[in-house]
Amino acid sequence: MRKTISSLSILSLFILLIATSCKKKCSVDIEDKNRGAIIQNTVFYPSSGFMTGNMGGDYVINAAHKYAQSIQVSLNGGSKSYVNYSNYTILCCPTYGSCNASYDREVIIDNSLQTVVYKIVVTQCTECGDSPGTENYVLVPTFPASYAVSYDVSYIDK
Repeated sequence: MRKTISSLSILSLFILLIATSCKKKCSVDIEDKNRGAIIQNTVFYPSSGFMTGNMGGDYVINAAHKYAQSIQVSLNGGSKSYVNYSNYTILCCPTYGSCNASYDREVIIDNSLQTVVYKIVVTQCTECGDSPGTENYVLVPTFPASYAVSYDVSYIDK
């Protein structure tokens, strides 16, 4: 009888340890979202990696930008070509998320206030130690160079 009670106690303790030590695996939505004035289905082909690190905070790429001819794009699965800056502007904003992260990007162009706001929400799992950089290139309709551009980046940790 004593052996049965001892065995049951050990079994109960073992089950309790397993049940409390298991952690739910973090997951985020795999698909990024691009909203607002962002031109959908655009693929970017920069001439080198992490160009934003050399831009000195000048993340509005128009025809006058020193990296204007360093990025090609493909629209809707078409062939890649240089950007027609009379129709489009590229915005970018480097962020660092975990190896398991999704990006919700939105650009709001307010012609009455002459402002452009680029919002990025990074949803990430904190269990991963890596912090890869993402340049967050987006293509938007051209706007006057006099518009004030601001960036609103936030992080949601899961």
